[in-house]
Amino acid sequence: MSQSNLFIDIGNSAIKWRTPDSKVCSEKFSNFASSTLPQADSAWVSAVANLNIVEDIKTLFKEFNLIQSQKNFNNLLVAYDDPLSLGSDRFCAMLGSMNHFPQRPILLMDIGSAMTFDIIDGTGFHQGGLIMPGLEALRKSFTKFETNDLSVLDTYLASDTENAWKNGTQAMLISSINNQIDRFQDKYTDGVVAICGGTVDEIKNQLPKSIQIFDNLVLDGLECYSQTVG
Repeated sequence: MSQSNLFIDIGNSAIKWRTPDSKVCSEKFSNFASSTLPQADSAWVSAVANLNIVEDIKTLFKEFNLIQSQKNFNNLLVAYDDPLSLGSDRFCAMLGSMNHFPQRPILLMDIGSAMTFDIIDGTGFHQGGLIMPGLEALRKSFTKFETNDLSVLDTYLASDTENAWKNGTQAMLISSINNQIDRFQDKYTDGVVAICGGTVDEIKNQLPKSIQIFDNLVLDGLECYSQTVG
């Protein structure tokens, strides 16, 4: 009988998992209980925050695999001198994107609590990356205008201060993303832009139509990792 695997992505604000029957579930940490997770023989986990949850769930499984970034794994060569300082979510998302687009240059963007950008050339050599504040951090970056409202507006200019701040921070986010896309496509004419993260649905209409949107690249990468080592 084959071994059942559960893939778990523990992020900054939520936990997401893919069940042995390939169903994807997610939960905000405020609502999460370890009993929510389904049974499985093995768990494959990426955790960039909330490590207390790792301690809570690791006893639930016969085999528990907490993934750390590696310098050289399969066809991926990480640019960082210290690969352990690269978040496992970025490492796994790169593995996932390479599985979707083998031997293609990739600009991988994760637009969530923070924005991360990573470029991988067609040989699997990670060129490096960027980290920028996401929409929530931008909206809270100036105390005078701070807001918890993360809505994305359809208008460009605003006629009041509250919406001027929302539109301005939104414009910063979109401009940063489109600038990185332009720079990547200037250098890699045959490249593909892959984007994931919690803010994508709200902003996708303001991004180029050519981008490839994914819901679960970290989970995809965890599954690729398990198949390679397992």
